Amino acid sequence: MTDQKQQTVAIFGATGAQGGPVVTQALARGLNVRAIGRDTATIAKLHPEATPMAADLTDENAIAAALEGVDAAFLHLPMPHNPEDPITWLTAFINAAHRVSLPLVVYTTSGPAGDRYPNSTVIDGGTAGLGAILGCGIPAIALQPAVYLENLMAPFLTPRLQSDAVLDYPPVPATLKFQWTSHLDQAKIAAAALSRPDLAGKAYEIGTPGALTGSELAGKLSGWVGKDVDFAPITAPELGQRVGEAFNNPGVGFALGDLYGALAKMDATDMEVNTTDVESTFGVQLTSLEDHIASWPRG
Repeated sequence: MTDQKQQTVAIFGATGAQGGPVVTQALARGLNVRAIGRDTATIAKLHPEATPMAADLTDENAIAAALEGVDAAFLHLPMPHNPEDPITWLTAFINAAHRVSLPLVVYTTSGPAGDRYPNSTVIDGGTAGLGAILGCGIPAIALQPAVYLENLMAPFLTPRLQSDAVLDYPPVPATLKFQWTSHLDQAKIAAAALSRPDLAGKAYEIGTPGALTGSELAGKLSGWVGKDVDFAPITAPELGQRVGEAFNNPGVGFALGDLYGALAKMDATDMEVNTTDVESTFGVQLTSLEDHIASWPRG
């Protein structure tokens, strides 16, 4: 295993909800970090201990410059504006990685992916990206998170949570134990994976400990909201319409409605992830769902 203090890693999306925590965790592990984003001034302000570099995922030359000489890189894809974006981004990254002989990439699918999930536009796209990374010829570790826990703080997804103490998201049956993944837990795993070239070629489903039914989740959220919360889910198409209107993008709304419609077809415990195995493999301690919620700022 490479001496972590001598490692240099590149982390893409360094100013975002996914990449930012990976920068923090990588620095905490003693890694030298190149924090990659579009605006070096913002990167430098957020991560003064890292080396800021600018690169757009459409710019193969800029990506290659960011990857030159590093021991590993973390990559996730941003939300696409059209179906061609993920292919464009992955193609540019993979080409750049080959140009500099990148030793390892840690890639997250940013949501449910893999054959055990029902088909949907989002899941199928994530599964295709997973296959592309693992089959591209660059040593790769793939992380497959469930739905991000921090979604619960987004008013466009939970508009009645703070005002009416009603949780109407996610749009799934009351019996389904829904698996969440915090950005912070993903970051712990990803930062550890950057120093694990021995795991290249493997994919890992990851999550935050404690898959919960909607009612169980509502109970955990009651302390954060300040009163008892009821779970009264809307339908997947209704969620899609809500998201489409929030982003003024019907395509994004349709895709998310389709995703949750697929997840709703799963049986009660089908979505659960064995987080104990993940902790053992990567040598990390994940944070409970309850503790994550307790740390959130109150609205």
